[in-house]
Amino acid sequence: MNTIKTLLISTLMLFFLAPGVHADGKAVLASGAGYKKMVNALNAAYQQSTGQSIDLLFGNMARVTTLARQSGQVDIVLGDQSFLKKAALPMAVQQELGKGKLVLAFAKGGSFTMLDDLDAAGRIALPDVTKAIYGKAARQFLQNTGRLPAIKPRLVEVATIPQVFSYLTTNEVDMGFMNLTHTLNVADKLGGYVVVDETGYSPIVIMAALLDTSRRTDQAKAFLKFLKTPEAVKIIRENGL
Repeated sequence: MNTIKTLLISTLMLFFLAPGVHADGKAVLASGAGYKKMVNALNAAYQQSTGQSIDLLFGNMARVTTLARQSGQVDIVLGDQSFLKKAALPMAVQQELGKGKLVLAFAKGGSFTMLDDLDAAGRIALPDVTKAIYGKAARQFLQNTGRLPAIKPRLVEVATIPQVFSYLTTNEVDMGFMNLTHTLNVADKLGGYVVVDETGYSPIVIMAALLDTSRRTDQAKAFLKFLKTPEAVKIIRENGL
């Protein structure tokens, strides 16, 4: 099996300077970094099943969508549907993979184990409530359960879900809002977690979108077709969607 090509996007310039990307003519999928483990597993299964693979790029969704819109080198973008639509990407095909799930995770060594412990906790981390989809979902949940605005002084707002996880592992907070996909990857480093009732926030649809600007449409469509197979769906579900 050939080595799966993955590049972590830190800046757009890094993408343009990276040697060898696309030299083999493979389709390129750009994904939010939070789905890296799932996407790598899907690509590995695709290669094992078909003998084909695609090139992968990961980064935060703002950079991913900017790259997809400006470079002309991305064939498929994977991420939250509402974010992709807001970014005004030229999407030819929108294929739903599953629903993202909000989680309340607990720091190790603490005594908190349930949602109602929000009322007793000291500090509670959550992603950016204006830019991060799971930060928005957390805010909606807190509003819908009547905890805002009273709980606001105890909230610690950070930029991303990995930062929420970092605060949990250093016990800087008692609990934090994350997504199930990332939580499953780090569950052994947490004191536990509970999945928040999906009726408490707007649906989070995770999808793969084929762009109108795709230069490798046939390869991209073949991968999207694979994502509908039982093998791929099993991987997607195992990763919390």
